[in-house]
Amino acid sequence: MKITRVQIENYRNLRSVDAQLDNLVALVGENNSGKSNFLRAIALPFASDDNNFGKNLSWFDINNEAKAEYYAFIDARKADILDGSIDAETLCQHVPVITVVVDIQGSAADGYDLKNLLVNENNSPVARLRYRWLVGDAPKLLNLTKDLLADGTDVCEIEMSLLPMNLYKHTIDVPDTIGGSRIPYETLSRFRHISLPAERDNFAASADRLGSRALVGLFQSGIDANGQKSIEQGYGDLLSTIRKAAKLDAVINWQEYSNVPNAGDFFKKISILPNMPQMSSILGSIRLGYSNESLAFQGLGHRNLILMAVMLNAYLNEDRDLSLRVVSVEEPEAHLCVNNVLLMASLLKVFGGKNTHTQILYSTHDAELVNKVGLDRVIVLHGGTASSLKQELTADELDYLTNNPNTDIFKLLFSRRLILVEGITEELLIKAYLQAHTALNDVKVLSFHKGYRNIIKIWKKVNTGSHNRLGIVRDYDNQPKAKADHDALADEQICVRTTAGYTLEEDIVKTGTNHALLVGKYGSIYGWEKMSDEDLQEDWRNNRKADVMLKICQDLIAGELAGFRMPQHIQDVLDFLLKPVDSGSSAESGIS
Repeated sequence: MKITRVQIENYRNLRSVDAQLDNLVALVGENNSGKSNFLRAIALPFASDDNNFGKNLSWFDINNEAKAEYYAFIDARKADILDGSIDAETLCQHVPVITVVVDIQGSAADGYDLKNLLVNENNSPVARLRYRWLVGDAPKLLNLTKDLLADGTDVCEIEMSLLPMNLYKHTIDVPDTIGGSRIPYETLSRFRHISLPAERDNFAASADRLGSRALVGLFQSGIDANGQKSIEQGYGDLLSTIRKAAKLDAVINWQEYSNVPNAGDFFKKISILPNMPQMSSILGSIRLGYSNESLAFQGLGHRNLILMAVMLNAYLNEDRDLSLRVVSVEEPEAHLCVNNVLLMASLLKVFGGKNTHTQILYSTHDAELVNKVGLDRVIVLHGGTASSLKQELTADELDYLTNNPNTDIFKLLFSRRLILVEGITEELLIKAYLQAHTALNDVKVLSFHKGYRNIIKIWKKVNTGSHNRLGIVRDYDNQPKAKADHDALADEQICVRTTAGYTLEEDIVKTGTNHALLVGKYGSIYGWEKMSDEDLQEDWRNNRKADVMLKICQDLIAGELAGFRMPQHIQDVLDFLLKPVDSGSSAESGIS
């Protein structure tokens, strides 16, 4: 069983999101793009959750644009509100509502769990849950609004008063039914949400406690009636051992020292009884270890890896007391070294291949945790929007991106200034140039072997409307149609340039005084003293392509190639990227 689709409206910076999910989902995006908000929103429709995550929200949880539209309506219709032309129903049509709708898919065996959640969509049954945070008393809101506006106060001065949270309430129901069908508690209680926030450094930091409520609850759920019985009996045995070792019978013997008649009748009834704590307290007091040492003595990375490994392993076992367990994890790579990131990625990949009643959604900034689990499970967050790569790309485009050996999804989609090149020589030359020009030190360079049109399409889906820029550096290769097709994709965010000659080497040699400079610097080394520019670039390209470029790059970085000029097509891209880039955008604001 799993959530297959989530629709989010007006929650923090997520104005309107509609995304498809798998049983394992990786959320990627810049800081403040909405990843954490997406994970929090997923928790809202479920009955029980961890970390005291509340279903009652605040004024700050309502999307800023939605609030702004509501206040603009009040300001424009202030007179109509005051004279009664606007009734409560009309007012509430403009009041912002936070909505989270999840579609749940199960097997035939899950039919009983889902029967109370079914709606009809396109003549097919769909199991659906809806959470809403909305005004519960429209007439009261209207009267309050009239009172607040009566003295002529500006709307901008009383924004929070015009949306009082005491008039809001949360509801969880089945949408698309008359009035919204209420869900029996016993049905809703079978759906669970667990959150592992990024701030989990204290896990097992104490030498005498486990340190994770989620893990304690997981262990507790595995204890059946016989297990409970065994623990209680063992606790009694422990008490008996303590009584004997501490000689408690000798301590509680006051009757032997009393001269009061019948004192023994009173004192002999004093006894030591088991004071067995709740199971969560017992489990919370155990310790996990690693290499025969307490986890308290391990580094943050080891503690994080062990926490995730134990939980993932436990979740592979089917828990029929639950219909679905949704686990949200922020940055599973936190504090991990390179090798342990690979291990974490492998654990998640194995989990993603299993059919369980647990679904995991995690946000990440590490390419390994994206590439290992598959790009078809990636949702890209940007400026409060969410795009599933599986939805946005065709199967061929997804395969192309997946099979490219140099894919770094984070650099590709989120670099503020990015240059894509076709090969290692262009990459070496541009990176050497960048090292010598600090104004371009935030430019990223990636090699992609052809297929720029697909890449540009993917890049635009994420970056349209942002202040990010993309430069494309390509070889002509005697393909005028391909050049024209790529040139047509250029816009205010994308600069596409192609070599004037057949390849890069030809353009370098023919630019400015580069031919004379190369002959003077390297002629005796490579036998170029008497070569024309045509002969030199042909010898370079055919006989010593990488060696010469590496030497040129080393000398550029060392400042030993004064007068060297970049080919015009590369210089055009660099000049394009040098234009000031805005540091932010209003679309990217919000609580993350």
